Amino acid sequence: MNRLLFWVLVLVASAAPAAQPKPKPKPPTLEQVNEQLLARAALMVDPLTGQALYARNVDDPFPPASTVKMMTALLAFEKTGGIGTITVQPEDTRVEPSHVPLRPGERVEISDLLRSIIIGSDNDSAMALARATAGSTPLFVQEMNAEALKLGMTRTRFGNPHGLPGTGQVTTVRDLMALFNAFLAKPELRRMAQTPAYHLRTAIGLQRMKNHNKLLGVYPGMGPAKTGWTYESRHTFAAAAKREGRELRLTLLRSANKWKDTRLLFDYGFANLPSAPAPPPTSLAAPEPAEPRLTAPGPQEKVLIQPDPIIYTVRKGDSLSGIAKRYRVGVEDILLINPMDDPDFLIPGQVIRIPQKPKVP
Repeated sequence: MNRLLFWVLVLVASAAPAAQPKPKPKPPTLEQVNEQLLARAALMVDPLTGQALYARNVDDPFPPASTVKMMTALLAFEKTGGIGTITVQPEDTRVEPSHVPLRPGERVEISDLLRSIIIGSDNDSAMALARATAGSTPLFVQEMNAEALKLGMTRTRFGNPHGLPGTGQVTTVRDLMALFNAFLAKPELRRMAQTPAYHLRTAIGLQRMKNHNKLLGVYPGMGPAKTGWTYESRHTFAAAAKREGRELRLTLLRSANKWKDTRLLFDYGFANLPSAPAPPPTSLAAPEPAEPRLTAPGPQEKVLIQPDPIIYTVRKGDSLSGIAKRYRVGVEDILLINPMDDPDFLIPGQVIRIPQKPKVP
C-alpha cells in the first residue's frame, strides 16, 4: 500500500507544470520617479558622458549631515597621505552621539581615523583629524570652506567637520556631487567607502565597525557611498553604483528614506543610460586631439579653447601616475572622467581618456 501511494505521488509530481520564473519588474518611468521620490533635492549623473540623468532642486540649500565627513576625509588625506598617528585630546571627545569612543591621550593611526569617519561615521574621529591636521578645529573649518570654493561649491557653507546641526551649515546636491567626485578621485578613500566592515583597535579594545550603507552588498552593483542623518537634515546620501562597466552617481538631500530613493533612481538611471562614446582607434599610439570646441564668450570675456580628451590605450607596464606625468595632468583629473574600481591595476588594451587644460588663443 505504501509503495502504491509512493508511485501515485511520483506521477502527480511529474505531471505538475514546472514553476514559471517570476518576470523581472519593469524599471520606473520618469513620471513614476517624480511621483515616488521622497528627497527634496536629488541629482544623478553619468560620469562617463557628464550627462545628468535626473535633477530636482539642484541648487536649493539643505543641511548636509554626515556627508560633510567626505570633505573632512579629503582634506585630512591630502595633508597626511593617510600616514602617521594622532594623539587624542580631550576636546576631540566632547561630541556625540556617534563616536568610537576615543580616549584622551591615546594614539590612533590616521588611516584608522579615516576609516572610522567614512565607514563608521564617528564624530570624535572627525574632530581629532580636523584639530590635528590644521592646528585647531576652527582653522580646519576655514580650510573646508576654502576647498569648497576651489571645487566650485559656491552654495555650500561648512561649520564643523562632522555634520551635526547647530552651525547653520548647508549644501546643495550640485555642490555635494562636486565633493563626491573629488572624494572618489582618491583611490584610497574610494576603497574605504565601499568596505563592508573593518576592525578598529583603540584604548577601549577591538571593535567591529560596520558600514552605515545598508544597500552595500544588497543592491546590485552598489559601490562607495557616504550616509548622513540628523533630525534637522533627515536622510542625506552620496552614492555610486556600477553595472556592466558603467557607473552612476547620485546625491540626495532632505529625504524621508534614502534607501528607497536610491533604489528608485538607480533603477531608472541604469534603464536609461546614454550611449557610450564611440570606441577609439585600436592603435597603441595616442592619436592627435580632435578639433577643439569653442566656448561661447560672454561680454568682455576671452574665448577659451577646450580640447577634447586624448584617447589613450594602456600598454604593458603603464601606471596611472606615469601616464599623468607624461601628459602633464593630475591623476585626480584622469580619475574624474575615467571611473575605475582599482586605479592601481591597469590592463593592457584598456582605453582611458586624458583631459587637457583649456587654452587661451
